[in-house]
Amino acid sequence: MTHASLPSADLRARQVRRRSLAVLLFVLLAFSAALGRPVEPAGAVLDESALMQATADAPPIEVEAPPTLEQLQARVAAVLAREGVPGVGLAVVDRNGVRWAGGVGVADLGTGAPVGPDTQFRVASITKSFVGLGVMRLVEQGRLDLGRPLREFMPDIALTNDWEASSPITLAHALEHTTGFDEMRFNEYFAADDATVPRDALAINPRSRVARWRPGSRSSYANPGYTLAGHAIELATGESYETYLEREVLRPLGMPTARFRRTPEYQGRLATGYHDPDRPAVFRAIYHAPAGALLASPRELGQLVHFWLRRGETGGPAIVGPESLARIERTETVSYRTTDTNYGLGNYGDVIHPARSRGHDGGLPGFLSCYRYFPELGVGYVMLLNSTHSLRAYLEIRALLFGYLTGGRTVVPPPPVEPDPEAIAALTGYYGYASPRVQLFGFVERAILGISVRPDPAGIQVEMLTGGRAQLVSTGDGGFRHWREGGTNIRLTRGDDGRRILVGGLAYFEEGSYAYARARLLLLGAAMVLLRAAPLWALGWAVLALIRRLRGRAIASGEFALHAWPAAAGLAWAVLFLMFDHMARAEAYGTANPLSVGVCVCSLVFAACSAAAVAEVVRAGVAGTVPLALRLVPSAAAIASFGMTLYLMFHGIIGLRIWAW
Repeated sequence: MTHASLPSADLRARQVRRRSLAVLLFVLLAFSAALGRPVEPAGAVLDESALMQATADAPPIEVEAPPTLEQLQARVAAVLAREGVPGVGLAVVDRNGVRWAGGVGVADLGTGAPVGPDTQFRVASITKSFVGLGVMRLVEQGRLDLGRPLREFMPDIALTNDWEASSPITLAHALEHTTGFDEMRFNEYFAADDATVPRDALAINPRSRVARWRPGSRSSYANPGYTLAGHAIELATGESYETYLEREVLRPLGMPTARFRRTPEYQGRLATGYHDPDRPAVFRAIYHAPAGALLASPRELGQLVHFWLRRGETGGPAIVGPESLARIERTETVSYRTTDTNYGLGNYGDVIHPARSRGHDGGLPGFLSCYRYFPELGVGYVMLLNSTHSLRAYLEIRALLFGYLTGGRTVVPPPPVEPDPEAIAALTGYYGYASPRVQLFGFVERAILGISVRPDPAGIQVEMLTGGRAQLVSTGDGGFRHWREGGTNIRLTRGDDGRRILVGGLAYFEEGSYAYARARLLLLGAAMVLLRAAPLWALGWAVLALIRRLRGRAIASGEFALHAWPAAAGLAWAVLFLMFDHMARAEAYGTANPLSVGVCVCSLVFAACSAAAVAEVVRAGVAGTVPLALRLVPSAAAIASFGMTLYLMFHGIIGLRIWAW
């Protein structure tokens, strides 16, 4: 199913931020639970919002275009071998149809079965593209209304919206990810089987459907919105959303075997997904199936790309008309002007190539998927990987596909627009991230995600809070892009409340204080260093204390406790890291089990040790029995651990029962 798109920056910026994420413990869970980067999935989905961010963080990849299909396959095979990815399903498409569909590598390492044109993959959030088409078909027939408040249409479904009187949540909000909803909660990720209907999935944890800000005021990826759309289809048609979409969308498109559930007749075609080169992912059904349950082959998804390239021309499948297709590609629920990476109805823009494209990505444990169509070029592609550990493979194979499809043609980005210095000067400054996908861990994103904007002769200079700079050229009306990108990636504008904002894709940044953001980041970094140093310092003290005892010198009263408690807090913090990692790898956060309970207990132990450490610092200071020189480091570590405890307690992390959140 996949965070938000960020402005393009150099590779160093991405690496610096990743190091920052590693420094802060809970970002592992925040981004893993949301599956916000293509590394070890911690359960639910590694989807397009994560890939939008990841691809925007990395510079566009340039490759030598493979001139023949055989060379394309050979180059892709080399990428797979280098990156340890078992296989990939591919399709290359133009306005005449699917030119070629097939695969490179293997669908299963155990059997050695090769990937072919009809190998099925879990395409995850690409499912949303079909839900969007199905909804618009019903809208055309007058059976659904994008602007009708959902509370009127489905009064039995719990929705919390403090702005209901002036800004009710509509189906369009749900499809465009502008409801303000939190992401699905941990106990509504994986299902025991794939028989859960949307109504039952929506009843599991209504807390994921609380509007955190006025609907339509900003974007934040939320999978439950598409479960609401699936439920809307069922209310409008009186049949399951799967039955309706298979009959009215999938089969007319030319997708005869695509299904939303595993069936015995096609189970042998399903590729095995892998977390790492040698670690297969267990197939687990998902509760929010309309957001990401589809199983399809590269040949079949190529038919979807062909449909979008023809855009309803005579002779093609008449799913919806041209006006509906244009609506699917637009964002209409926000008040500000968006970018070329805008999210429509299960369809969003991508500018990483020199030409603008649209499509969708998706990810589930062991699977990454992507389709793109280029309206201006009349070509498109499908890429389905059965591994989630290599962002490089995802980016490089996409570049190879684009190079092959445009071989012999020079594709250059649109020329930049002369910037308006006065307009840019009025919007420069610091912008902090303000649309966290998982509210529980939003404080982590706010601490590390920020962008400083300064004027530049060509447009603007952007600098990430954690380091890394990029020059962006102007595209007009507050829009900017990397000079090699095919369209507007970010826009500086004002929100409906008049505040200065920076938007791009699903990202929403608000003006803020750089000094405050930087100080917060530095304090958190310093606290992490002290927490890691406390056990080592205590060990060094213990060795020196032993030597002193052997020489007949006494140890001051309270000296042991002064060093021991900060060290215990540091060790508890390290164990907490390990518990989170093991819980994520085992995908064990949806239930009360030894790992999830262990995380809760470790957080409490850390808090208790931190409190004891501060108490010992106060006691040692009052007693005056320990020399000041020996008190400095353990005192600093104690204050750091206690400060981190208060920080995490304020944000609901200490004692968190993640399975019940």
